[in-house]
Amino acid sequence: MKTTQRVFLNSATRWFAIAVQGALGLFLVRFLLSELGQDGYGLVSLMGGVIAFSSIAEFGLSGALSRYLAAQVVSKNNNKFNELASTAMLFYIIIGTALAISCSLLAEKIAQVLNMPPSLLPQAGFLIRWYAGPAICLSFLSPLYTAVIASTNRFDILNWISIGTGLVRAVVLFLLMGLVKMGLYGWVGGMLFSQGLNLALAVLAAYRTWPMLRLNPAKAKLDTLHMLFSTGVYLFALQLANLLGVQADPLILTAFFGPAAVALYSPATTLVSAIRPLVTTLVDQLHPLATMYYESGQMKKLQEVLIRGTKYTLLLGVGACVVLSVFADTITQLWLERSLGSQYVVTAQVLVLWLAIDLLSYAGGTQWPVLLGMNRLRFLTLTQVSFAVLNVAASIVLVRFTSIGVVGVVIPTLVLALFRRPLIMVYTAHVCGLPFSQYLRGAYLRPAIVLTLLTGAAVIVRILAKPSAMLALLWGFVLGVLFVALCWWVGFDAADRRFVLEMLRPKLHMLP
Repeated sequence: MKTTQRVFLNSATRWFAIAVQGALGLFLVRFLLSELGQDGYGLVSLMGGVIAFSSIAEFGLSGALSRYLAAQVVSKNNNKFNELASTAMLFYIIIGTALAISCSLLAEKIAQVLNMPPSLLPQAGFLIRWYAGPAICLSFLSPLYTAVIASTNRFDILNWISIGTGLVRAVVLFLLMGLVKMGLYGWVGGMLFSQGLNLALAVLAAYRTWPMLRLNPAKAKLDTLHMLFSTGVYLFALQLANLLGVQADPLILTAFFGPAAVALYSPATTLVSAIRPLVTTLVDQLHPLATMYYESGQMKKLQEVLIRGTKYTLLLGVGACVVLSVFADTITQLWLERSLGSQYVVTAQVLVLWLAIDLLSYAGGTQWPVLLGMNRLRFLTLTQVSFAVLNVAASIVLVRFTSIGVVGVVIPTLVLALFRRPLIMVYTAHVCGLPFSQYLRGAYLRPAIVLTLLTGAAVIVRILAKPSAMLALLWGFVLGVLFVALCWWVGFDAADRRFVLEMLRPKLHMLP
């Protein structure tokens, strides 16, 4: 299959997976709020933070493994492929098991560290012991098989697995919590069942995509582990910075306002998290291709991945962020007013701020896969870690010493992103041997024009039309059509339109 066709297939299945997951996410947020209440929903949301923080114990191994496995696919070195995979497997089993046992033994102490109110300590201890522990163990096994599949550029398989397990999760949670009324027990059972299913499907798919895969602890080597960590240390620092900058927010809110504040913050991040993969589809799948171009010395093609991938990613981000921002209050009112009352306004404010942050992130485009493919992560890591520390400190100050409230944890993230993004743009263009002016013209000029025109139209609609809750959906559709037209005639140049048509042509011929 041609590279363009593979990119299209990966992208199409990813977008379908995102649509399914987004719909399920919207349903589950409201469903869980209804079944568990604000405190209960805040607790289960915090479990995601606990698991995310535990992932730092892998020290960036999963990202490094995916990069080095992709390099072995290019060189067709099956022995080294299995050596890398076996080394990672042994490491994952040891660390994952140790963390799971620690959660079981220290559940109550961890709950106290999270500053749980006395009335919620028993539930928090139960969730940490019987959900977080097993979930952490499963989460340390899945990345190995995911990396094997990703190294062959078969992201479409990962997408189908995600769709299937997401649907199963929603059905099981509805049965156990909605019909059987098992509450937190039902949530634990449904989540663990779906995670176990996800792992089983990933194992089967890994052996199908790379039939020569042979995992054997005897093949694990210290020098191979050292090689993985030589890249993984930077990925670990980036992962830690992300946890500090994002996952720390619910913990800060809980510390000062209690779990109920997380119920105001979390729906906004759930929504942007559902939209984010839709925009970053290219970013998430291009690191094997960037690795191949770099390892084979095809720098012109690597530069094309940077310019074109950044342009496409930013264009998608403009559409999503502008439309959702202008109707943020209407969306949250329709979605959450019944559960949160008038406090849905706070969620709308958090949503707008996070959309602005994400737009700056989308401006990074394919910088990340290109830098990973080139194994040039030091500058990216240094800037993100230092800015993340500043972010956490500023968030604590705003929440503790001002009356800003929940949005106080988001404002520093936005301000620091405004400073950091230009630095990464200049650096990435430099290491790729690409003149910065050419990078700006090729990747950013047309998306900036689309952003200006679409924002102007959205503001006019908001001011003049003043749409009601239901009419906002119609106007959102109109703006979406306008966005597509602007992308095609303004955002794309002639070469982009030919590229898109080349990807679509094989599929269009299949239509009756």
